[in-house]
Amino acid sequence: MDFTKIESPGLILYPEIVAANIKLVIAMVGGNVGRLRPHIKTHKTQEVNQLLIEAGIYKFKCATIAEAELLAISTAKDILLSIQPTGTTLERFIQLVKFYPNCQFSCLVDDYSAAIKINDLANTNKLMIDVFIDLNVGMNRTGLVPTEAVTLIEKIIYNLHNLVIKGLHAYDGHIRDFTLNARIEHVKNDFVDFYELIDKIDHKNNYELVVGGTPSFLVHCTNNRFVCSPGTFVFFDVGYSNLFPENTFKMAVQIISRVISKPTNKTICIDLGHKSVAAENPIENRVRFIDFPQWFLISQSEEHGIIEVNDHTQIEVGQIIRMYPYHICPTVALHQNLQIIENNELIGEWEVKARNRKINI
Repeated sequence: MDFTKIESPGLILYPEIVAANIKLVIAMVGGNVGRLRPHIKTHKTQEVNQLLIEAGIYKFKCATIAEAELLAISTAKDILLSIQPTGTTLERFIQLVKFYPNCQFSCLVDDYSAAIKINDLANTNKLMIDVFIDLNVGMNRTGLVPTEAVTLIEKIIYNLHNLVIKGLHAYDGHIRDFTLNARIEHVKNDFVDFYELIDKIDHKNNYELVVGGTPSFLVHCTNNRFVCSPGTFVFFDVGYSNLFPENTFKMAVQIISRVISKPTNKTICIDLGHKSVAAENPIENRVRFIDFPQWFLISQSEEHGIIEVNDHTQIEVGQIIRMYPYHICPTVALHQNLQIIENNELIGEWEVKARNRKINI
């Protein structure tokens, strides 16, 4: 492949791998696209939205107003904002609902006072807002414990007439045990109260049950009652590939960097600092070198990465270095564009539009 026109540091994307990953995730829920509500936090692009929609997927999940608006621009039918909107975020959410009437928007709630504010603003704007009750199944990030959910549900139904409860939401990002059997047991233990809750209320309401992310997807996809919301599967990464069998999702994005210096006889410097790849993990868990698996990234600054290579005599300044990211989601958000590769040629770019906090609204 000719890399002369590839920007570095940058990301290259293989759309055929993305399409194969989408096809596989649909097969893993038995071909029932209604059981999928993929999160777009990983890719943040209109083009991947279109690939998902073209595959028949019509329900989506997102974390920001910009992501929600990008889905609306992509003509997605059903959009769940997976936060409880407050302050200006709530005001923008209401604007989205009004500006894109052909989209069905919903959001999370786990607090009655917050629900009152959503209801009041909806009433002022003569809107009905769909909500999902956000449940805490052990991650302790958001949500209320399932045993307290019935009280909130009843208070919303009886008192807040501009809110419609559409379903339950349970994100379990803390469940990422290394073996699948361990994850199965972890889900079984942490979802005991959730199962009791849905047995208590679901027969009367037929709520949509949105559960899990990518690590627990292999568990939840076997339960026909659940709508699964993985996101990373479209691009995949090293971190999650360690939790999945080799014959499942493939990594669709590579990091491209260039050697810019050879400061010692055992190290090289590349143009990949922590402004170009997710840096929340320890230095050993940021990238995997594709062509040089024996290399180690030993330090980074804002625009530089130092690699221990033992012997750099065969390495040239300007040489291309390819890597897979350990965590793809925040890595993508650091780049304005994805460089698209087909048949080993650069054919264009896809803008990472929702990396910004605001598109229009």
